Amino acid sequence: MPIHAPRCSALLLALCCGMALPACTNQSAPSGTGQSGTAGTPAKATWTAIIDGKPAAIDESLSSSMGDPATIRRILEEGRTRNQVMQHMAYLSEKIGNRLTGSTRIEQASTWLQENYRKWNLAKVHTEQWGTVATRFDRGPSSGKIFYVSASRSDPSETKYDPARDLQFTTLSWTPGTNGPVRGKVIRMPKDDAEYKALKDKGELKGAWVLMEAPPAVGQRGVRSRASANMEARIEARKAVAEGKKKPEELPIRERLIFDGIAGLVGTSRDERVWTGAPSGWRERELKDIPPDVQVSIRLSDYDFINSRLADKEPIELEFDLQHKFTAGPIPVYNTIAEIPGTDLAHEVVVVSGHLDSWDGPGSQGTTDNGTGTAVTLEAARILMASGAKPRRTIRFIHWTGEEQGLLGSKGYVDARKADGTLGSYSAVFVDDGGTNYEGGLPALASMVPLLAAATAPTNNQFFDSKDGAPLNVNVRTVKSMPRGGSSDHASFNAVGIPGFFWDEVGRADYGYGWHTQNDRLDLAIPEYLMQSSTNAAITAYRLACAPTLLPREEKAPPAPKTE
Repeated sequence: MPIHAPRCSALLLALCCGMALPACTNQSAPSGTGQSGTAGTPAKATWTAIIDGKPAAIDESLSSSMGDPATIRRILEEGRTRNQVMQHMAYLSEKIGNRLTGSTRIEQASTWLQENYRKWNLAKVHTEQWGTVATRFDRGPSSGKIFYVSASRSDPSETKYDPARDLQFTTLSWTPGTNGPVRGKVIRMPKDDAEYKALKDKGELKGAWVLMEAPPAVGQRGVRSRASANMEARIEARKAVAEGKKKPEELPIRERLIFDGIAGLVGTSRDERVWTGAPSGWRERELKDIPPDVQVSIRLSDYDFINSRLADKEPIELEFDLQHKFTAGPIPVYNTIAEIPGTDLAHEVVVVSGHLDSWDGPGSQGTTDNGTGTAVTLEAARILMASGAKPRRTIRFIHWTGEEQGLLGSKGYVDARKADGTLGSYSAVFVDDGGTNYEGGLPALASMVPLLAAATAPTNNQFFDSKDGAPLNVNVRTVKSMPRGGSSDHASFNAVGIPGFFWDEVGRADYGYGWHTQNDRLDLAIPEYLMQSSTNAAITAYRLACAPTLLPREEKAPPAPKTE
Protein backbone atom coordinates (compact mmCIF):
# COMPACT_ATOMS: atom_id res chain seq x y z
CA MET A 1 0.00 0.00 0.00
CA PRO A 2 1.57 3.35 -0.99
CA ILE A 3 1.92 5.96 1.74
CA HIS A 4 1.01 9.47 0.60
CA ALA A 5 3.06 11.68 2.88
CA PRO A 6 1.90 15.26 3.39
CA ARG A 7 4.22 18.24 3.75
CA CYS A 8 6.05 17.96 7.05
CA SER A 9 5.77 20.81 9.53
CA ALA A 10 7.98 20.93 12.60
CA LEU A 11 5.24 19.42 14.72
CA LEU A 12 4.53 16.66 12.22
CA LEU A 13 8.25 15.95 11.96
CA ALA A 14 8.30 15.59 15.73
CA LEU A 15 5.44 13.11 15.53
CA CYS A 16 7.13 11.11 12.77
CA CYS A 17 10.40 10.93 14.65
CA GLY A 18 8.97 10.23 18.09
CA MET A 19 10.22 13.59 19.45
CA ALA A 20 8.45 15.39 22.26
CA LEU A 21 5.63 17.67 21.16
CA PRO A 22 5.42 21.29 22.24
CA ALA A 23 2.52 22.41 24.39
CA CYS A 24 -0.88 22.08 22.75
CA THR A 25 -2.01 25.21 20.89
CA ASN A 26 -4.32 25.97 18.01
CA GLN A 27 -1.42 26.94 15.76
CA SER A 28 0.08 24.22 13.56
CA ALA A 29 -1.52 23.13 10.33
CA PRO A 30 -2.70 19.52 10.39
CA SER A 31 -1.03 17.27 7.85
CA GLY A 32 -2.52 17.46 4.39
CA THR A 33 -4.36 20.78 4.92
CA GLY A 34 -1.94 23.05 3.19
CA GLN A 35 -1.95 26.55 4.76
CA SER A 36 1.57 27.36 5.82
CA GLY A 37 1.22 31.03 6.85
CA THR A 38 3.86 33.75 6.65
CA ALA A 39 7.21 33.50 8.32
CA GLY A 40 6.85 33.70 12.07
CA THR A 41 3.06 33.34 11.88
CA PRO A 42 1.76 29.88 12.82
CA ALA A 43 -0.75 28.42 10.36
CA LYS A 44 -4.34 27.82 11.44
CA ALA A 45 -5.74 24.33 11.85
CA THR A 46 -7.83 24.11 8.70
CA TRP A 47 -9.44 21.08 7.13
CA THR A 48 -11.58 20.52 4.06
CA ALA A 49 -14.98 18.89 4.40
CA ILE A 50 -16.87 17.06 1.67
CA ILE A 51 -20.54 18.05 1.59
CA ASP A 52 -22.90 16.57 -1.00
CA GLY A 53 -19.94 15.33 -3.03
CA LYS A 54 -18.07 18.64 -3.20
CA PRO A 55 -15.16 20.08 -1.20
CA ALA A 56 -16.42 22.70 1.22
CA ALA A 57 -14.85 25.06 3.71
CA ILE A 58 -15.94 24.66 7.31
CA ASP A 59 -16.63 27.25 9.93
CA GLU A 60 -13.23 27.78 11.55
CA SER A 61 -14.71 29.05 14.79
CA LEU A 62 -16.79 25.88 15.03
CA SER A 63 -13.95 23.61 13.97
CA SER A 64 -11.53 25.13 16.46
CA SER A 65 -13.93 24.32 19.30
CA MET A 66 -14.11 20.61 18.39
CA GLY A 67 -11.07 19.19 20.13
CA ASP A 68 -7.39 19.84 20.61
CA PRO A 69 -5.54 20.10 17.25
CA ALA A 70 -2.47 18.38 18.65
CA THR A 71 -4.63 15.44 19.76
CA ILE A 72 -6.20 15.28 16.30
CA ARG A 73 -2.74 15.16 14.73
CA ARG A 74 -1.77 12.34 17.07
CA ILE A 75 -4.94 10.42 16.19
CA LEU A 76 -4.13 10.72 12.49
CA GLU A 77 -0.51 9.74 13.00
CA GLU A 78 -1.46 6.73 15.12
CA GLY A 79 -4.15 5.62 12.70
CA ARG A 80 -2.01 6.05 9.60
CA THR A 81 1.32 4.65 10.74
CA ARG A 82 0.69 2.31 13.67
CA ASN A 83 -2.76 1.01 12.91
CA GLN A 84 -3.55 -2.42 14.39
CA VAL A 85 -6.99 -3.05 12.87
CA MET A 86 -5.77 -5.96 10.73
CA GLN A 87 -4.20 -7.62 13.77
CA HIS A 88 -7.57 -7.49 15.51
CA MET A 89 -9.28 -8.69 12.34
CA ALA A 90 -6.95 -11.68 11.96
CA TYR A 91 -7.34 -12.77 15.58
CA LEU A 92 -11.12 -12.46 15.52
CA SER A 93 -11.47 -14.32 12.21
CA GLU A 94 -8.86 -17.04 12.55
CA LYS A 95 -8.48 -17.63 16.29
CA ILE A 96 -12.13 -17.24 17.30
CA GLY A 97 -14.09 -17.54 14.05
CA ASN A 98 -17.80 -17.06 13.44
CA ARG A 99 -19.87 -15.90 16.38
CA LEU A 100 -23.51 -16.90 16.62
CA THR A 101 -25.55 -15.09 19.26
CA GLY A 102 -25.61 -17.21 22.42
CA SER A 103 -22.76 -19.48 21.28
CA THR A 104 -19.54 -20.33 23.09
CA ARG A 105 -17.47 -18.47 20.47
CA ILE A 106 -19.29 -15.19 20.94
CA GLU A 107 -18.56 -15.41 24.65
CA GLN A 108 -14.89 -16.00 23.81
CA ALA A 109 -14.96 -12.94 21.55
CA SER A 110 -16.52 -10.80 24.28
CA THR A 111 -13.86 -11.91 26.76
CA TRP A 112 -11.13 -11.04 24.22
CA LEU A 113 -12.61 -7.58 23.66
CA GLN A 114 -12.77 -6.91 27.38
CA GLU A 115 -9.16 -8.03 27.84
CA ASN A 116 -8.02 -5.56 25.19
CA TYR A 117 -10.07 -2.69 26.57
CA ARG A 118 -8.69 -3.27 30.05
CA LYS A 119 -5.14 -3.55 28.70
CA TRP A 120 -5.55 -0.11 27.12
CA ASN A 121 -7.02 1.33 30.36
CA LEU A 122 -10.51 2.11 29.13
CA ALA A 123 -13.14 2.62 31.81
CA LYS A 124 -16.28 0.70 32.77
CA VAL A 125 -15.43 -2.39 30.75
CA HIS A 126 -18.40 -4.71 31.18
CA THR A 127 -21.20 -6.68 29.58
CA GLU A 128 -24.84 -5.68 29.67
CA GLN A 129 -27.38 -8.46 29.36
CA TRP A 130 -30.41 -7.90 27.14
CA GLY A 131 -32.03 -11.33 27.38
CA THR A 132 -31.59 -15.08 27.22
CA VAL A 133 -31.62 -17.89 24.65
CA ALA A 134 -33.45 -21.10 25.55
CA THR A 135 -30.81 -23.38 23.99
CA ARG A 136 -27.17 -22.74 23.13
CA PHE A 137 -26.10 -23.85 19.65
CA ASP A 138 -22.42 -24.49 18.86
CA ARG A 139 -21.54 -25.59 15.36
CA GLY A 140 -18.48 -27.82 15.39
CA PRO A 141 -16.39 -29.01 12.43
CA SER A 142 -18.65 -29.85 9.49
CA SER A 143 -17.90 -31.63 6.24
CA GLY A 144 -19.74 -32.94 3.21
CA LYS A 145 -18.50 -35.15 0.37
CA ILE A 146 -19.80 -36.61 -2.88
CA PHE A 147 -18.88 -40.19 -3.87
CA TYR A 148 -19.44 -41.64 -7.32
CA VAL A 149 -18.89 -45.05 -8.91
CA SER A 150 -15.22 -45.94 -9.22
CA ALA A 151 -13.88 -46.19 -12.76
CA SER A 152 -11.63 -49.12 -11.80
CA ARG A 153 -13.28 -52.24 -10.38
CA SER A 154 -11.49 -55.56 -9.95
CA ASP A 155 -14.83 -57.31 -9.47
CA PRO A 156 -17.55 -56.10 -11.90
CA SER A 157 -20.25 -57.40 -9.58
CA GLU A 158 -19.09 -55.11 -6.78
CA THR A 159 -19.82 -51.37 -6.82
CA LYS A 160 -17.05 -49.24 -5.38
CA TYR A 161 -17.12 -45.48 -4.89
CA ASP A 162 -14.44 -42.84 -5.17
CA PRO A 163 -14.62 -39.34 -3.63
CA ALA A 164 -15.68 -36.91 -6.33
CA ARG A 165 -15.57 -33.53 -4.56
CA ASP A 166 -16.04 -31.76 -1.26
CA LEU A 167 -19.34 -29.99 -0.84
CA GLN A 168 -19.89 -26.36 0.08
CA PHE A 169 -23.04 -26.26 2.18
CA THR A 170 -24.83 -24.96 5.22
CA THR A 171 -27.60 -25.86 7.61
CA LEU A 172 -29.85 -23.58 9.61
CA SER A 173 -28.45 -22.73 13.04
CA TRP A 174 -30.31 -24.31 15.98
CA THR A 175 -31.08 -27.40 13.85
CA PRO A 176 -29.72 -30.93 14.30
CA GLY A 177 -26.53 -32.34 12.85
CA THR A 178 -25.44 -35.95 12.48
CA ASN A 179 -24.20 -38.51 14.94
CA GLY A 180 -20.81 -38.86 13.27
CA PRO A 181 -20.38 -39.23 9.48
CA VAL A 182 -23.60 -40.34 7.78
CA ARG A 183 -23.25 -41.74 4.27
CA GLY A 184 -26.00 -42.90 1.98
CA LYS A 185 -27.26 -43.05 -1.58
CA VAL A 186 -28.96 -40.06 -3.13
CA ILE A 187 -32.52 -40.26 -4.43
CA ARG A 188 -34.67 -37.53 -5.88
CA MET A 189 -37.71 -36.33 -3.98
CA PRO A 190 -40.64 -38.49 -5.19
CA LYS A 191 -43.01 -36.45 -7.34
CA ASP A 192 -46.16 -38.43 -6.53
CA ASP A 193 -47.51 -41.34 -4.50
CA ALA A 194 -46.60 -43.88 -7.18
CA GLU A 195 -42.91 -42.86 -7.14
CA TYR A 196 -42.94 -42.78 -3.36
CA LYS A 197 -44.44 -46.30 -3.13
CA ALA A 198 -41.98 -47.71 -5.66
CA LEU A 199 -38.99 -46.35 -3.72
CA LYS A 200 -40.36 -47.55 -0.39
CA ASP A 201 -41.15 -51.01 -1.72
CA LYS A 202 -37.56 -51.35 -2.97
CA GLY A 203 -36.17 -50.24 0.39
CA GLU A 204 -34.54 -47.19 -1.23
CA LEU A 205 -35.74 -44.63 1.32
CA LYS A 206 -34.07 -45.88 4.48
CA GLY A 207 -30.67 -44.22 4.98
CA ALA A 208 -30.96 -42.15 1.79
CA TRP A 209 -30.22 -38.47 1.26
CA VAL A 210 -33.24 -37.03 -0.54
CA LEU A 211 -32.52 -34.36 -3.16
CA MET A 212 -35.23 -31.71 -3.20
CA GLU A 213 -36.19 -29.67 -6.25
CA ALA A 214 -34.31 -26.39 -6.67
CA PRO A 215 -36.33 -23.42 -5.40
CA PRO A 216 -37.19 -20.46 -7.61
CA ALA A 217 -34.70 -17.59 -7.70
CA VAL A 218 -35.93 -15.87 -4.56
CA GLY A 219 -32.68 -14.50 -3.11
CA GLN A 220 -31.09 -15.00 0.27
CA ARG A 221 -34.06 -14.30 2.49
CA GLY A 222 -36.35 -16.39 0.32
CA VAL A 223 -34.02 -19.40 0.44
CA ARG A 224 -33.64 -19.13 4.22
CA SER A 225 -37.36 -18.67 4.82
CA ARG A 226 -38.18 -21.72 2.67
CA ALA A 227 -35.74 -23.85 4.68
CA SER A 228 -37.29 -22.57 7.91
CA ALA A 229 -40.82 -23.20 6.62
CA ASN A 230 -39.89 -26.77 5.64
CA MET A 231 -38.56 -27.39 9.14
CA GLU A 232 -41.69 -25.98 10.77
CA ALA A 233 -43.85 -28.21 8.56
CA ARG A 234 -41.91 -31.27 9.72
CA ILE A 235 -42.29 -30.22 13.36
CA GLU A 236 -46.04 -29.92 12.91
CA ALA A 237 -46.17 -33.27 11.10
CA ARG A 238 -44.37 -35.05 13.95
CA LYS A 239 -46.69 -33.40 16.44
CA ALA A 240 -49.80 -34.41 14.50
CA VAL A 241 -48.66 -38.04 14.29
CA ALA A 242 -47.62 -38.15 17.96
CA GLU A 243 -51.04 -36.83 19.00
CA GLY A 244 -52.84 -39.32 16.77
CA LYS A 245 -54.36 -36.60 14.63
CA LYS A 246 -52.81 -38.00 11.45
CA LYS A 247 -51.10 -41.11 10.19
CA PRO A 248 -47.79 -40.79 8.32
CA GLU A 249 -49.37 -41.95 5.08
CA GLU A 250 -51.84 -39.04 5.28
CA LEU A 251 -49.08 -36.46 5.20
CA PRO A 252 -47.62 -34.71 2.12
CA ILE A 253 -44.69 -36.68 0.70
CA ARG A 254 -42.06 -34.23 1.98
CA GLU A 255 -43.23 -34.72 5.58
CA ARG A 256 -44.06 -38.41 5.12
CA LEU A 257 -40.43 -39.19 4.27
CA ILE A 258 -39.18 -38.32 7.74
CA PHE A 259 -40.98 -41.39 9.10
CA ASP A 260 -39.16 -43.66 6.62
CA GLY A 261 -35.68 -43.47 8.14
CA ILE A 262 -34.08 -41.18 5.55
CA ALA A 263 -30.63 -39.71 6.35
CA GLY A 264 -31.81 -36.21 5.57
CA LEU A 265 -32.95 -33.70 2.97
CA VAL A 266 -30.67 -31.81 0.55
CA GLY A 267 -31.61 -28.56 -1.18
CA THR A 268 -29.77 -25.81 -3.04
CA SER A 269 -29.35 -22.07 -2.75
CA ARG A 270 -29.63 -21.40 -6.51
CA ASP A 271 -26.11 -19.95 -6.90
CA GLU A 272 -22.55 -20.51 -5.63
CA ARG A 273 -23.29 -18.98 -2.24
CA VAL A 274 -24.96 -20.87 0.59
CA TRP A 275 -26.79 -18.63 3.05
CA THR A 276 -27.04 -19.44 6.72
CA GLY A 277 -29.98 -18.44 8.89
CA ALA A 278 -32.20 -19.82 11.63
CA PRO A 279 -35.69 -21.28 11.91
CA SER A 280 -38.48 -19.26 13.43
CA GLY A 281 -38.85 -19.72 17.16
CA TRP A 282 -35.11 -20.34 17.62
CA ARG A 283 -34.85 -18.20 20.75
CA GLU A 284 -37.60 -19.92 22.72
CA ARG A 285 -37.13 -23.51 21.49
CA GLU A 286 -35.94 -25.72 24.33
CA LEU A 287 -33.57 -28.62 23.88
CA LYS A 288 -36.34 -31.21 24.18
CA ASP A 289 -38.22 -29.59 21.30
CA ILE A 290 -35.38 -29.59 18.74
CA PRO A 291 -36.58 -31.84 15.88
CA PRO A 292 -34.27 -34.69 14.73
CA ASP A 293 -34.50 -34.09 10.99
CA VAL A 294 -31.41 -32.98 9.06
CA GLN A 295 -31.72 -30.56 6.13
CA VAL A 296 -28.68 -29.34 4.19
CA SER A 297 -28.40 -26.61 1.56
CA ILE A 298 -25.61 -27.01 -1.01
CA ARG A 299 -24.27 -24.60 -3.65
CA LEU A 300 -25.73 -24.79 -7.14
CA SER A 301 -22.72 -26.35 -8.88
CA ASP A 302 -22.69 -29.23 -6.37
CA TYR A 303 -26.44 -29.66 -6.82
CA ASP A 304 -26.04 -29.74 -10.60
CA PHE A 305 -23.23 -32.32 -10.34
CA ILE A 306 -25.44 -34.61 -8.26
CA ASN A 307 -28.50 -34.04 -10.41
CA SER A 308 -26.66 -34.82 -13.66
CA ARG A 309 -25.37 -38.12 -12.25
CA LEU A 310 -28.87 -39.07 -11.23
CA ALA A 311 -30.18 -38.09 -14.67
CA ASP A 312 -27.65 -40.54 -16.14
CA LYS A 313 -28.99 -43.17 -13.72
CA GLU A 314 -25.57 -43.42 -12.11
CA PRO A 315 -25.47 -44.28 -8.37
CA ILE A 316 -24.11 -41.49 -6.24
CA GLU A 317 -23.59 -41.17 -2.48
CA LEU A 318 -23.26 -38.31 -0.06
CA GLU A 319 -21.60 -38.19 3.34
CA PHE A 320 -22.17 -35.46 5.89
CA ASP A 321 -20.49 -35.06 9.25
CA LEU A 322 -22.27 -32.25 11.08
CA GLN A 323 -21.01 -31.76 14.61
CA HIS A 324 -23.78 -29.69 16.16
CA LYS A 325 -23.86 -29.27 19.93
CA PHE A 326 -26.85 -28.13 21.96
CA THR A 327 -26.74 -26.93 25.56
CA ALA A 328 -29.88 -26.42 27.60
CA GLY A 329 -30.35 -22.85 28.77
CA PRO A 330 -31.36 -20.30 29.60
CA ILE A 331 -28.17 -18.83 28.10
CA PRO A 332 -27.56 -15.12 28.87
CA VAL A 333 -26.93 -12.87 25.87
CA TYR A 334 -25.35 -9.45 26.17
CA ASN A 335 -23.58 -6.48 24.60
CA THR A 336 -19.92 -5.71 25.38
CA ILE A 337 -19.19 -2.12 26.43
CA ALA A 338 -16.21 0.09 27.32
CA GLU A 339 -15.72 3.84 27.39
CA ILE A 340 -13.40 6.82 27.54
CA PRO A 341 -14.93 9.07 30.21
CA GLY A 342 -15.64 12.67 29.34
CA THR A 343 -14.33 15.61 31.29
CA ASP A 344 -16.84 18.41 31.96
CA LEU A 345 -19.71 16.82 29.98
CA ALA A 346 -19.20 13.19 30.95
CA HIS A 347 -22.95 12.56 31.30
CA GLU A 348 -23.35 13.11 27.55
CA VAL A 349 -22.38 10.30 25.20
CA VAL A 350 -21.11 9.61 21.67
CA VAL A 351 -21.31 5.93 20.67
CA VAL A 352 -18.96 4.06 18.31
CA SER A 353 -20.28 0.58 17.58
CA GLY A 354 -20.62 -2.52 15.43
CA HIS A 355 -22.24 -5.89 16.00
CA LEU A 356 -20.10 -8.73 17.29
CA ASP A 357 -22.38 -11.57 16.28
CA SER A 358 -22.37 -13.32 12.90
CA TRP A 359 -23.97 -16.28 11.23
CA ASP A 360 -22.05 -19.49 11.68
CA GLY A 361 -22.26 -21.47 8.45
CA PRO A 362 -19.45 -23.94 7.65
CA GLY A 363 -16.48 -22.08 6.18
CA SER A 364 -17.49 -18.63 7.40
CA GLN A 365 -15.22 -16.70 9.78
CA GLY A 366 -17.68 -13.83 10.21
CA THR A 367 -15.13 -11.38 8.79
CA THR A 368 -17.10 -8.77 6.84
CA ASP A 369 -20.38 -9.26 8.70
CA ASN A 370 -19.42 -7.98 11.08
CA GLY A 371 -15.87 -8.70 12.16
CA THR A 372 -14.85 -5.56 10.28
CA GLY A 373 -17.14 -3.34 12.34
CA THR A 374 -15.94 -5.08 15.51
CA ALA A 375 -12.27 -4.54 14.66
CA VAL A 376 -12.88 -0.93 13.56
CA THR A 377 -14.65 -0.15 16.85
CA LEU A 378 -11.89 -1.81 18.87
CA GLU A 379 -9.10 -0.06 16.99
CA ALA A 380 -10.82 3.33 17.22
CA ALA A 381 -10.72 2.94 21.00
CA ARG A 382 -7.04 1.94 20.96
CA ILE A 383 -6.12 4.89 18.72
CA LEU A 384 -7.87 7.37 21.00
CA MET A 385 -6.20 5.96 24.11
CA ALA A 386 -2.78 5.87 22.44
CA SER A 387 -3.30 9.50 21.38
CA GLY A 388 -4.11 10.65 24.89
CA ALA A 389 -7.53 11.93 23.86
CA LYS A 390 -9.53 13.64 26.60
CA PRO A 391 -12.99 14.29 25.17
CA ARG A 392 -15.47 16.52 26.91
CA ARG A 393 -18.24 13.96 26.44
CA THR A 394 -17.94 10.26 27.12
CA ILE A 395 -17.11 8.13 24.08
CA ARG A 396 -18.71 4.71 24.51
CA PHE A 397 -17.70 1.66 22.48
CA ILE A 398 -20.42 -0.97 22.10
CA HIS A 399 -20.35 -4.40 20.46
CA TRP A 400 -23.95 -5.48 19.89
CA THR A 401 -25.20 -9.06 19.72
CA GLY A 402 -28.45 -10.42 18.37
CA GLU A 403 -28.18 -8.06 15.38
CA GLU A 404 -28.56 -10.89 12.89
CA GLN A 405 -31.74 -12.05 14.61
CA GLY A 406 -33.44 -8.64 14.51
CA LEU A 407 -31.34 -5.89 16.19
CA LEU A 408 -32.07 -7.50 19.55
CA GLY A 409 -29.04 -6.22 21.46
CA SER A 410 -29.41 -2.59 20.40
CA LYS A 411 -33.15 -2.65 21.05
CA GLY A 412 -32.47 -4.03 24.52
CA TYR A 413 -29.93 -1.27 25.14
CA VAL A 414 -32.39 1.43 24.04
CA ASP A 415 -35.10 -0.04 26.26
CA ALA A 416 -32.74 0.10 29.24
CA ARG A 417 -31.95 3.77 28.51
CA LYS A 418 -35.65 4.51 28.30
CA ALA A 419 -36.04 2.96 31.72
CA ASP A 420 -33.22 4.98 33.30
CA GLY A 421 -34.20 8.22 31.54
CA THR A 422 -30.86 8.91 29.84
CA LEU A 423 -31.85 8.87 26.16
CA GLY A 424 -31.62 12.64 25.98
CA SER A 425 -27.91 12.62 26.81
CA TYR A 426 -26.85 10.80 23.62
CA SER A 427 -25.38 13.01 20.92
CA ALA A 428 -24.98 10.40 18.16
CA VAL A 429 -24.64 6.66 17.62
CA PHE A 430 -22.37 5.43 14.81
CA VAL A 431 -22.65 1.90 13.45
CA ASP A 432 -20.02 0.28 11.21
CA ASP A 433 -21.74 -2.71 9.59
CA GLY A 434 -21.25 -2.47 5.85
CA GLY A 435 -18.34 -4.83 5.31
CA THR A 436 -14.74 -4.13 4.45
CA ASN A 437 -15.27 -0.95 2.40
CA TYR A 438 -14.31 2.36 4.03
CA GLU A 439 -16.38 4.88 5.97
CA GLY A 440 -17.15 7.04 2.97
CA GLY A 441 -20.07 9.13 4.11
CA LEU A 442 -23.06 9.86 6.30
CA PRO A 443 -26.63 11.05 5.77
CA ALA A 444 -27.36 14.25 7.69
CA LEU A 445 -30.18 16.69 8.20
CA ALA A 446 -29.31 20.24 7.15
CA SER A 447 -29.12 21.18 10.83
CA MET A 448 -26.56 18.41 11.43
CA VAL A 449 -24.33 19.13 8.44
CA PRO A 450 -22.05 21.81 10.00
CA LEU A 451 -21.10 19.62 12.99
CA LEU A 452 -20.74 16.38 11.00
CA ALA A 453 -18.76 18.09 8.24
CA ALA A 454 -16.38 19.58 10.78
CA ALA A 455 -16.16 16.27 12.68
CA THR A 456 -15.18 14.22 9.63
CA ALA A 457 -13.05 16.80 7.79
CA PRO A 458 -9.65 15.79 9.31
CA THR A 459 -9.98 12.34 7.71
CA ASN A 460 -10.11 13.75 4.20
CA ASN A 461 -7.00 13.41 2.01
CA GLN A 462 -5.21 11.33 4.64
CA PHE A 463 -5.89 7.82 3.29
CA PHE A 464 -5.66 6.56 -0.28
CA ASP A 465 -6.76 3.53 -2.26
CA SER A 466 -3.90 1.15 -3.01
CA LYS A 467 -5.40 0.35 -6.43
CA ASP A 468 -5.93 3.78 -7.97
CA GLY A 469 -4.55 6.27 -5.43
CA ALA A 470 -7.95 7.92 -4.95
CA PRO A 471 -8.46 9.62 -1.57
CA LEU A 472 -10.70 7.78 0.89
CA ASN A 473 -12.77 10.77 1.87
CA VAL A 474 -15.98 11.20 3.86
CA ASN A 475 -19.01 12.73 2.13
CA VAL A 476 -21.68 14.28 4.36
CA ARG A 477 -24.96 13.90 2.42
CA THR A 478 -27.81 16.29 3.13
CA VAL A 479 -31.14 14.47 3.58
CA LYS A 480 -34.61 15.71 4.40
CA SER A 481 -35.28 13.22 7.19
CA MET A 482 -33.42 10.59 9.16
CA PRO A 483 -34.34 7.00 8.30
CA ARG A 484 -36.78 5.36 10.65
CA GLY A 485 -36.04 1.83 9.45
CA GLY A 486 -32.87 0.02 8.52
CA SER A 487 -31.31 -3.37 8.82
CA SER A 488 -28.66 -2.57 11.42
CA ASP A 489 -28.40 -1.28 14.96
CA HIS A 490 -28.59 2.44 14.14
CA ALA A 491 -32.30 1.89 13.45
CA SER A 492 -32.96 1.15 17.13
CA PHE A 493 -31.80 4.68 17.99
CA ASN A 494 -33.41 6.56 15.13
CA ALA A 495 -36.69 4.95 16.18
CA VAL A 496 -36.55 6.92 19.45
CA GLY A 497 -35.17 10.17 18.03
CA ILE A 498 -31.47 9.67 18.78
CA PRO A 499 -29.35 10.40 15.68
CA GLY A 500 -28.20 6.97 14.54
CA PHE A 501 -25.81 6.64 11.60
CA PHE A 502 -24.93 3.70 9.39
CA TRP A 503 -21.70 4.65 7.67
CA ASP A 504 -21.86 4.72 3.88
CA GLU A 505 -19.41 1.98 2.94
CA VAL A 506 -17.58 3.01 -0.24
CA GLY A 507 -15.01 1.03 -2.19
CA ARG A 508 -14.30 -1.91 -4.45
CA ALA A 509 -15.43 -4.78 -2.21
CA ASP A 510 -18.45 -6.87 -3.26
CA TYR A 511 -20.40 -7.06 0.00
CA GLY A 512 -22.93 -9.59 -1.29
CA TYR A 513 -20.23 -12.15 -2.06
CA GLY A 514 -19.50 -12.75 1.62
CA TRP A 515 -22.77 -11.67 3.24
CA HIS A 516 -24.05 -14.55 5.40
CA THR A 517 -22.19 -17.09 3.24
CA GLN A 518 -19.31 -19.56 3.33
CA ASN A 519 -17.13 -16.91 1.65
CA ASP A 520 -17.06 -14.52 4.61
CA ARG A 521 -13.41 -15.04 5.45
CA LEU A 522 -10.33 -12.98 6.31
CA ASP A 523 -9.10 -12.81 2.72
CA LEU A 524 -11.99 -10.43 1.94
CA ALA A 525 -10.69 -7.74 4.32
CA ILE A 526 -9.06 -4.71 2.62
CA PRO A 527 -6.41 -3.22 4.95
CA GLU A 528 -6.33 0.42 3.80
CA TYR A 529 -10.11 0.66 3.99
CA LEU A 530 -10.22 -0.65 7.55
CA MET A 531 -7.35 1.66 8.53
CA GLN A 532 -9.33 4.63 7.22
CA SER A 533 -12.50 3.46 8.96
CA SER A 534 -10.92 2.93 12.35
CA THR A 535 -9.13 6.30 12.25
CA ASN A 536 -12.17 8.12 10.93
CA ALA A 537 -14.36 6.57 13.64
CA ALA A 538 -11.90 7.81 16.26
CA ILE A 539 -11.67 11.33 14.83
CA THR A 540 -15.40 11.75 14.28
CA ALA A 541 -16.25 10.55 17.79
CA TYR A 542 -13.57 12.72 19.38
CA ARG A 543 -14.61 15.86 17.47
CA LEU A 544 -18.31 15.40 18.28
CA ALA A 545 -17.46 14.62 21.90
CA CYS A 546 -15.70 17.99 22.09
CA ALA A 547 -18.29 19.98 20.13
CA PRO A 548 -20.03 22.96 21.77
CA THR A 549 -23.44 21.24 21.55
CA LEU A 550 -25.05 17.87 21.11
CA LEU A 551 -25.84 16.96 17.52
CA PRO A 552 -29.22 18.52 16.62
CA ARG A 553 -32.25 16.24 16.70
CA GLU A 554 -34.81 15.90 13.99
CA GLU A 555 -37.74 18.16 14.79
CA LYS A 556 -40.97 16.34 15.39
CA ALA A 557 -43.82 17.25 13.09
CA PRO A 558 -46.49 19.27 14.90
CA PRO A 559 -49.67 17.34 15.65
CA ALA A 560 -52.39 17.65 13.08
CA PRO A 561 -55.07 20.14 14.07
CA LYS A 562 -58.20 18.63 15.49
CA THR A 563 -61.27 18.85 13.38
CA GLU A 564 -64.76 19.20 14.72
